[in-house]
Amino acid sequence: MSTLAINGGTPVRTEPFPVWPIWGDEEINALTQVVKSGKWGSLSGEKTGEFEHMFAQYQDAKHGILTNSGTTALRLALTAADIGRGDEVLVPAYTFIASASSIIDAGAIPIFVDIDPNTYNIDVAKAEERITDKTRGIMPVHFAGRPADLDAVLALAEKHNLIVIEDAAQAWGSEWKGKRVGAIGAAGCFSFQSSKNINAGEGGIILTNDDLVAKMAR
Repeated sequence: MSTLAINGGTPVRTEPFPVWPIWGDEEINALTQVVKSGKWGSLSGEKTGEFEHMFAQYQDAKHGILTNSGTTALRLALTAADIGRGDEVLVPAYTFIASASSIIDAGAIPIFVDIDPNTYNIDVAKAEERITDKTRGIMPVHFAGRPADLDAVLALAEKHNLIVIEDAAQAWGSEWKGKRVGAIGAAGCFSFQSSKNINAGEGGIILTNDDLVAKMAR
């Protein structure tokens, strides 16, 4: 095994990582165009609709609904899919707080499930052990962009009549068996917070192939 750099070995990287977020003339020009257009709201401007369509198409989804954060996206997706007061939603214990807080904000109850130590994603076998007569949904988190086992998740959902809401906050471009994640369940949500690969300071989007879920979310 190679000697770690801290112990005198050769560092993998000799230059500092770039300051994040990375920006350039493209971002400045795009912002300038919006400011000069006088159309700063999504109802009168074109940029929001263009991005919704392009991002949904990129992720193999029919509908895209932009929100002010990934947390808001999760909360609205739950409500749009008819999950609410008293319902239980299975969620991995290892995730960002928004996965659980969005469930609480929707009036439901997060039920924490341990993760598979090989993937850091929800352990579906353990999820089935936590199902009760109040369990209504499951929220797999594609942690660090690695898709959860969606075959197992969907099989569990079909067996117990559960609604699947994907937390895809970190998973742009991620695929499960050739299909991009986000609209494989009832809906999926992405984040554009400032630490993310694609970022807008804050922001999020709901993706879905379900016309009714899309209508209710919007």
